[in-house]
Amino acid sequence: MRAAGTDAVGALRWGLRRYRWLVLACLVLGAVVAPRAEARFETPVEAESLVIAQVLDMDLVALPRYGEAVFDNGAVAEAVAARFPDIDEFDDIVPNRISLVAEQDSIVFRVVGRDVDPQIAADLANTATEAFLPALNATGVGAGLFALQSPATPPAVEEDRLGSLIAIPIGLVAGLFLALTLVSLFLIVRRPIIAAEDAEEATGVPVLGTVKVPRTRRGVYAPPEEFPGLVPVCRRLLHLSTSTLVLVSQRRDRRARAQLTAALAKVLVRVRDVRLIGPTVPELNGVRSIGTFELEEMVAELEVAAGAPPSDSNGARGTGRARITIVDSSEPLDLVQPPRLTATVLVFREGIRSAALQAAVVEHLGGSAEARLLLVKKGRWSRARPKPHVEVTEDVDPREAAMLADKS
Repeated sequence: MRAAGTDAVGALRWGLRRYRWLVLACLVLGAVVAPRAEARFETPVEAESLVIAQVLDMDLVALPRYGEAVFDNGAVAEAVAARFPDIDEFDDIVPNRISLVAEQDSIVFRVVGRDVDPQIAADLANTATEAFLPALNATGVGAGLFALQSPATPPAVEEDRLGSLIAIPIGLVAGLFLALTLVSLFLIVRRPIIAAEDAEEATGVPVLGTVKVPRTRRGVYAPPEEFPGLVPVCRRLLHLSTSTLVLVSQRRDRRARAQLTAALAKVLVRVRDVRLIGPTVPELNGVRSIGTFELEEMVAELEVAAGAPPSDSNGARGTGRARITIVDSSEPLDLVQPPRLTATVLVFREGIRSAALQAAVVEHLGGSAEARLLLVKKGRWSRARPKPHVEVTEDVDPREAAMLADKS
């Protein structure tokens, strides 16, 4: 069962926002297709011509059967098919497009043409009549003499604009229904992780929280105040008993992870002596950035600290503040830390498939003293600009360096 706020309705709302281009495409498709479908299935109109028997040599009762036999012998259909090659299949011309009405006790035949276009309907009726008359008179004595009484004219039809106006809203409703169906299908198949509660339920690993990571230009790092949800995450991290924090993620989330690491370091440097393993960030004044060449020395220090008293292991270069090491790297050597002193945090994006998150947990978490998840969402564009770098020496307090950087 989903936690509050991520029920079926909430998941559907998220899916509509996430796949908004699909929803828009379905609405446009419905609005365009519906009027055309309405025109395609429009009721055809009828036009008719009249053929009269001027001289009748046969019994009046037999006249309808004689007319139907002549009309259906194929000559009329061939004439229509020759003039209208794009019409229906030959076998469907009679009675779908042209037909004969021969009433009992009447000397008049009605030749009917059908089409959505009134002019074409009249042309069909007249073409059929032109082929029908010679066939009727071919018998000569014994049948009679037949002539055209009145040709077919296009019937007067009022343009139905109301149908098109109604078709557009119906198409929009149909497009919305299609969009809801497709989005629901995607949600069922993908089972996306939308909230922190969903991640904890799917993996069983505690979640630190949810942080919105602002979007920036490449090489620019946003300030911590532009990361909603970061402060509660920092508080929870400080409650952990480990001195090393390892941030890992899938390959596609590395940029968001780097932004998050920089923001974490900027916040934690106010209360801890922070060492950062990973790319050097100019904005991280007050944070000691180290690379893999110093990793063996640091690991050795951590191993000694693991067996030393807390007062010795937590001090950092005489500052009297506890030390925390943040590792932001996908290099295997950077991730080899003493298990008892390591907390591994898996950073994952909103909307990740449940199966993909479970696979990432199996791949990245395990063997550490603490394992946590951290959900990141896309935030707004940051207004941050690159700041000048302030060199930090061992004698400068990190907080003073951060203040100098802010002033610059």
